[in-house]
Amino acid sequence: MLQFYVIDNPREGRLNVSHLRSLPDAVRAYRALPASCRKALGVWQGADAIDLVQCLPLFPYDKEGEDVMALRFLDFPMWKSDSQLMEAAQELASRLHIRYCLYRYCIIPVPDRDRLPRALRGKYLWPDEPGDFDTAAQWIYVAGVGRLPAREFKSRYTGCVSHYPLVVHIGAHGMDSRGNYKALQVSPWEFHLLIRRSRERVDQNKTETRNVK
Repeated sequence: MLQFYVIDNPREGRLNVSHLRSLPDAVRAYRALPASCRKALGVWQGADAIDLVQCLPLFPYDKEGEDVMALRFLDFPMWKSDSQLMEAAQELASRLHIRYCLYRYCIIPVPDRDRLPRALRGKYLWPDEPGDFDTAAQWIYVAGVGRLPAREFKSRYTGCVSHYPLVVHIGAHGMDSRGNYKALQVSPWEFHLLIRRSRERVDQNKTETRNVK
C-alpha cells in the first residue's frame, strides 16, 4: 500500500521529512509549507520512494516556486504500472491545479493527451545522428530567454540543477511516411511522443528486414 511523505527544503541540506498515511493529509501538510521554500510531496512503498510534486521556480529570479508534477516515475516500470500511484498523481494534479511538469530536467506545460494530434500523425523525426532522435531538435524555445539553438541549450542547461528551464516549443527536423522532409514545431511532450513513435518505426523496420532474410 502506498504511503506519502512531504519534504521541506530538500536542496538546502536540512531535510525535514514528514510521513503520512493518506493523500489528503499529505496535501494539507504540503500546502502548509510556504511556496518560498523548496518542498516536495512523494510516495513510498517498502524501500522505494519517488517525488510526485515539487515546488520549483519557473524563472531564475522567482522568489516563490510553483507546484510542478515530477514525471520521473514514468522512467520506472515499477511505478508506471502501479495503478495506485497513477491515481494519486491524477488526484494531485487536480487538487493542486498543476500547470507544469518536470520531465528530464526541463519544466514543460502539462500534457493534455498521451497521443499525437492529427496534424502530426504520420510524421517522424529526422535526427542528425542516426538512432539518436534527440538530435532532431533544431532549436528550443525557453520562456524568458527565447529561441536557443539545440547545442547552446545543451551547453547552458546540461547538469544545471539550480534552475530548470521552462521549455515551451521545440523546432525539429522531421519527415512524413514517404521520407519527405518536414519542418516541425511541437510542444515538448509532442517531441517526446515523436521520439517514441520514431523508435518504434525503426524497430519495426528492423524486424521486417530480419523476417525477409
